[in-house]
Amino acid sequence: MTSRARIGWFSLALAASLCQAVFAASGQSTSAGAGMYTAAQADRGKAVYEQSCASCHGASLRGGANEFAAPALAGPFFFEKWSGRPLGTLLAYAAENMPPDARLAPEVYVDVMAYVLQVWKYPAGATELSADSAVLKRPIQAAP
Repeated sequence: MTSRARIGWFSLALAASLCQAVFAASGQSTSAGAGMYTAAQADRGKAVYEQSCASCHGASLRGGANEFAAPALAGPFFFEKWSGRPLGTLLAYAAENMPPDARLAPEVYVDVMAYVLQVWKYPAGATELSADSAVLKRPIQAAP
């Protein structure tokens, strides 16, 4: 390997390390799901989901089996349709359209989103998810 190639590889490795250090220092993570919500927030969201969403979307978020046949919010059918879209797109859709017969407080939708992230196996962290959180720009993916 020439010295020019070694310098190029060293520069690339240094740049990658610096990027990772910047993410760590800013409290952000390079992984898609590290600490996007708190466990307490997901618990609040679960309570709302059970009361306002489960009758249509199912207790397991896999879609309704009733006459409404609401789509899945988890599982392969959901991820086939939503993978790659920003998390915020799902949150906005829910806030604008769900439940069909009522509207909830804006922060309640964020709590329900935290519960959905928990069901998707995204890890909880120390900071609550908020409607203006930068993590909502991240793409939806099946495994964080």
